[in-house]
Amino acid sequence: MIEITFEDFHEHNFDEEGFVLYVLRNGLDDALYVGISRKNIWSRWFAFGGHMIWDGKYIIGQSAVGQKIVDQLPDSLKWKIQLWMLKDCIEFCKDNLPPLRQYTIEFVEPFMIKKLSPIMNGSFNLNPGKDTTPKSKKEIERERLLDKMYKKIFDEKT
Repeated sequence: MIEITFEDFHEHNFDEEGFVLYVLRNGLDDALYVGISRKNIWSRWFAFGGHMIWDGKYIIGQSAVGQKIVDQLPDSLKWKIQLWMLKDCIEFCKDNLPPLRQYTIEFVEPFMIKKLSPIMNGSFNLNPGKDTTPKSKKEIERERLLDKMYKKIFDEKT
């Protein structure tokens, strides 16, 4: 397992060979999200259909975790992303894994999620952690807008 800043991850300042699972951690070391990629973790984030569009002109979150990065810029560039090999995941979860001869990352991912309790994973996560990331101005503005829309739709009489 290696741990690098999100900025170094975006700039592809690492050798991707063998990594199949990633853990995104905020500046307070909270586990925010656990994900897998069978082929290429960097592409899972930045290629077509990934978590983010980041093309030099635009930075757009395409998923909840991608939007979290965008909302927290520039601070999120210093957040950590951990890149795990399957063998690292097996070692980390060995006390919880049933005895098998061979494991796949698809089989091990739920055990990683259960053990790390990331805030933004809904599946396999009965006890998600708490997001202690201070809310950005963008997040506060979005919440105000959504509250206003909710009140308009449900609370105001026509």
